[in-house]
Amino acid sequence: MSQKARKKKPKVKKISFKDKDWYQVFGPKSFDNKFIGEIIGLENTIVGRTLETSLYDFTENFRDINLKLKFRIASVNNEAKTCQTIFYGHAFSNDYVRSLIGRGTSKIQTIINLTTKDNYAFRVTTVCTTIKRARSSQQILIRKIMREILKEFAKSLNHEKFVRGMIYGEFQHQIRRIAKTIYPLSSSTVIKSKLISIPEGGEDREVPDDEFEIVEVEVKRSRKSEMRRTERINVKKLARKSAPTPPVSSSEEVPKKEE
Repeated sequence: MSQKARKKKPKVKKISFKDKDWYQVFGPKSFDNKFIGEIIGLENTIVGRTLETSLYDFTENFRDINLKLKFRIASVNNEAKTCQTIFYGHAFSNDYVRSLIGRGTSKIQTIINLTTKDNYAFRVTTVCTTIKRARSSQQILIRKIMREILKEFAKSLNHEKFVRGMIYGEFQHQIRRIAKTIYPLSSSTVIKSKLISIPEGGEDREVPDDEFEIVEVEVKRSRKSEMRRTERINVKKLARKSAPTPPVSSSEEVPKKEE
């Protein structure tokens, strides 16, 4: 029997380092088209790649160094060797998230898919922590408040302003303002987000300078979820224990009450 001829594989041209070019990467308009960094590659392989940076690079505030931003390259200008990106998601570092949760507290987390006014879909993870352990009925109400506030913002905002609300803390302030009426909170943070889908013909626009509107959510409190009267009055005692009174030495005389 004759042996079958081996099929010759087509030779693939190897791409060397010299064939690649350096491209400058800029952020979207919602981040003022600020320079992010440089990336190396070919023009047809750069689109779709992601870059990670921190919010500190935009604000130069050391408080923002724990927040990581992700951008995905959307278009490439081969003549100018530049790339334009879109916001792809954000996440706080694991060390920062662990620092929010203390012993004897309650962690209330919700993960929700939201669609903005211009049909951009995001998956958002939000965490609230209480200063002491809350009852399950109170946790259910706080989780409902978190979801309702995020839904109200999503349906009324375009994705550029929605991203700014997540990154710069507007949403967490609104959540804390209402949720603290159910139980005192130590923190409220949108710890993670991810871009799920982009509509056809979606454009990146500049963010208007007008402020965020205050969102009001109707909360139907049950009898179990109501805070005790003593907890409402002595909120400071829940945050920190009062310092113990120093013992009285034997040399000091204790004043007697007058009869």
